[in-house]
Amino acid sequence: MANLSCQPLRLKPHSYPGALITFCGVDGSGKSSLIDSLVRACAEGGLSHVKTATPTSRIRKDAVFRHMVEDPSNTSTPRSSSYESAGRINVLGVLLSIMGDLIQHTTDTIIPALKRGDVVFCDRYVYTSQAEIVARTDLRETGPVLESIAQHILQPDLAFGLNVSEETSYRRVRARNDPSDQPPPKEFLARQVAAYRAVIAANRLVPLDTEDDLDATIERAAVYFARIERLAHHAPRSSIQQTRIASLYG
Repeated sequence: MANLSCQPLRLKPHSYPGALITFCGVDGSGKSSLIDSLVRACAEGGLSHVKTATPTSRIRKDAVFRHMVEDPSNTSTPRSSSYESAGRINVLGVLLSIMGDLIQHTTDTIIPALKRGDVVFCDRYVYTSQAEIVARTDLRETGPVLESIAQHILQPDLAFGLNVSEETSYRRVRARNDPSDQPPPKEFLARQVAAYRAVIAANRLVPLDTEDDLDATIERAAVYFARIERLAHHAPRSSIQQTRIASLYG
């Protein structure tokens, strides 16, 4: 099993007027539902916002990336070097591609939105990449690379970590009935869920137990959302509190 003792990432603080909110969680943890609810809250609270995701389509459509996602057993194995995993996807190489994509997307999309004072909701972020290398690789090789690059990645104003069991993740993904979107083998999924939990704890992300009722999860998330000081400069505090209590359920 992969080494789950990961190090916290030291990201780059920002001083833009907007707020960056990120979401980290295994597939089926409820990220999309939570993001959509908070986006609706922003609209009803009078806050301009941008919804985005990383990796972008530049990476997600790449054949090597798709192969890695669709066949976790074909990636470089934990406790061995990527270069010694003959015939397998080199996760270190994929990681470098994903980080380059994130930095470019930050330049093209995230920073301009933050400069405008927008709230930026980003589905997946550098923490997701960390969880995936924890699940798939020897961190002695990939960990220092990610830690070095992370210094150039913007620190979110609020980072959610969504916790869900492997059984629930598997069931929710299967329920989509999408032949092109299937859960990974259960043995790998268990390691993946453990990796996400390790990353959430190491980086002190705001933990949300998404085994619970969605409305309860949304309300807990909205409490933290309403506390972001930068938002007070763009909407009255009373408006934000109204969003937290009522608008999410419109």
